[in-house]
Amino acid sequence: MGTRDNPKPSRCLGVFGLSVYTTEDELYHIMSKYGPVERVQVVIDAKTGRSRGFSFVYFESTEDAKVAKEQCTGMKINGKSIRVDYSITERAHTPTPGIYMGKPT
Repeated sequence: MGTRDNPKPSRCLGVFGLSVYTTEDELYHIMSKYGPVERVQVVIDAKTGRSRGFSFVYFESTEDAKVAKEQCTGMKINGKSIRVDYSITERAHTPTPGIYMGKPT
């Protein structure tokens, strides 16, 4: 599985630092240049309905994910430089609230 600081190579990439305007279709178009992509999941905040600024891209092979990671880290998408790394898990991620809701009164 790997750790957050040293994730093991996998076919699932985390893409971080995205603009809230970046869509799954845009990411699919960019990432599919490096190999077949099974799916793209932009993580959405359940309360606001807006992107949380990161996504997961699932490639068909680890080798294609490796090439995409090397080629896309530092790339600008919608004016923002992205960071790409291997996901530390292979399964879908459980949704979290995403925004601080304050202390209960």
